[in-house]
Amino acid sequence: IDTLGTRSPVLMVFLVVDPSTGDLTHLWMRHAARTGLPKHGLADLDEETLQRGVADRLKRVAAKLDRGDQPKELADTVDRPDFQDPGEDPQYVPDRYGTPLERRDDTRTPLFDGEPTREQAEQGVLGDCGIIATLGALARHHPGAIRDSVREGEDGNYQVRLHEAKYSISNRRYQPTGRPTTLTVTPDLPVFDQRPDTPAFANSTSTGAAWAPILEKAVAGTDQTWNDERQDKATRIWNARGNPGEAPTGYVRLHQGSNEGDRAELLTQLTGRPAKVVEFPTGYDNQGRSAARQLRDEIVGHLSEDKPVLVGTRKLNENELALPKKLVDNHVYEVTEVDEQGSFHLRNPWNSRHPETMTVQEFKANTRPRYTTLE
Repeated sequence: IDTLGTRSPVLMVFLVVDPSTGDLTHLWMRHAARTGLPKHGLADLDEETLQRGVADRLKRVAAKLDRGDQPKELADTVDRPDFQDPGEDPQYVPDRYGTPLERRDDTRTPLFDGEPTREQAEQGVLGDCGIIATLGALARHHPGAIRDSVREGEDGNYQVRLHEAKYSISNRRYQPTGRPTTLTVTPDLPVFDQRPDTPAFANSTSTGAAWAPILEKAVAGTDQTWNDERQDKATRIWNARGNPGEAPTGYVRLHQGSNEGDRAELLTQLTGRPAKVVEFPTGYDNQGRSAARQLRDEIVGHLSEDKPVLVGTRKLNENELALPKKLVDNHVYEVTEVDEQGSFHLRNPWNSRHPETMTVQEFKANTRPRYTTLE
C-alpha cells in the first residue's frame, strides 16, 4: 500500500494468521522502491531494519490475538472488612469478629437449607437494607443465581463468584463487563460479646442458612477489587456529602446505605444480567393510561417475568413523626405482589414489621419516584 505519495517506496505486507489461535504462521514482505528512498521518513532505514520493525509489530498483534479479548479475572480474599463505624451509636457497633456459624454441637450452619428463600435474607444492625432486600428479592425470583454465586470450600472458606458490572450511559443501565470476580470469603463474622452465637449483621441463626451473611460479607469486600479511579470516585462522593477524608470501606461502607443504582449494580453482579433504575411514569401515555395506571401495569409486568422490584421510601416531612402504612422512612423494600385489587404488597428486609397493603396512589406518595429491576 503506497501511503507516502506517488514518489515513495511501496511496502507490501502479507500476513497469514491462524484464526483459532492468532499465531503468526507466515510473513512475506517485499520492499520495492520506484525512485529510491525518500529523504524523509524511511531514508535512514535499510530493508533489514524495516523488515525487523514491521515483523515486531506483527508479532505484537499476533500475541494480542493469541491472548484473546477475554478480560482477566478479579480475585481477592475477604477476611475482616472494616465493621466498626465511628459515627454510629456504640450500642449498635459489634465488638469483634467471631465464629457464629460454628454451632455448639460441633456443626456449622449450612450454607443452604433447601432452596434459597427471601425470608433467609434478614437484616441485622447494619444499615444495608438495600443489600439485604436485593438478596431476598433475588432469592425469591432467581434462587439459582444465589446458589451459583457461592459455595463452601473444603478449607472452611467460601468461594463467591460475581460478575463485574459497569454503568452504560448510552443504555442507561448496569451491564456485565464479562470479567468475573472471585472472592475467597472467610467464615468469621462481626458479633456482639453478649451474643457471640449470632451474627451482628445479616442473620443466620434464625434463618438456618449462611448464604446471606456470606454474600453480605462478600459485597462488603468488593471494594478491595476497585481500581484507583473507582476509589477516587467514592471518596469524591463521600466528601461532597460533607464528610472529610477517604470514603469508608467494608461493612462501614454498606452502613451508609445504598441508592437505586447500587442495587441495580448488585443485581447485575449476582445474575450477570443487565439491571436498571426506572423513573415513575408521569402524565398520560398514548394509550390514555394515567401515570398511576402505567406504574401499576409496569410493576405487574416485571413481577410476572420474575424480575425483582426494589423501592426506597421517602424522608419524613417537617413535623411528620412517621410514614403511613407502617412504612419506615429512608428504607428499602421489595415489592412482592400487586394483587387483583391493585394493592401493593411490600416486604421489609427485617423479616418483620411488613407494611400494610396500599393503593398505587399511597405507594407513589410514600416512596422515592423510581425503582430498580432487571432489564
